[in-house]
Amino acid sequence: MKFVSLRKAGFTVLVISLFGFLFMTTSAMAKEKKLDLSQYHGKVVYLDFWASWCGPCQLSFPFMEGLTHSYSKDDLVVVTVNLDRSHKAATEFLRKAGSNLTVIYDEKGDIARAYKVSDMPTSIVIGRGGKTRFTHKGFHPDQKKEYRNHIDQLINAH
Repeated sequence: MKFVSLRKAGFTVLVISLFGFLFMTTSAMAKEKKLDLSQYHGKVVYLDFWASWCGPCQLSFPFMEGLTHSYSKDDLVVVTVNLDRSHKAATEFLRKAGSNLTVIYDEKGDIARAYKVSDMPTSIVIGRGGKTRFTHKGFHPDQKKEYRNHIDQLINAH
């Protein structure tokens, strides 16, 4: 009988511990929604604002995925900011795009307003020192070479 009681107590502790872990994990995930570029200091940041309903955004995702494979993680990081009001729409878009890019959700548009985003998509290229160096309004496949040149220029500017 003591073994059963002890086991029940152990189970109760496990449930409480598991609940605490889930709470902490959920809290950590909620905090990750904030855009904190300071963690990327010393790297070039390609910050892209997009939405699931945006046709040119669909064209930009393969380009951004390609950037992550073309450059060292020590040199370039691609961070995307989704402006959909529905996580479901964004998640479906990402699934169809087969994307593994970092996504920050900005349902209220606060981050987009801070960066004065007026076109979709808008990509902001930030230098190693944290300053905005280039802004690409819209995505134009015929300008991919120019986009890469901007990134190369900032990566090579030690």
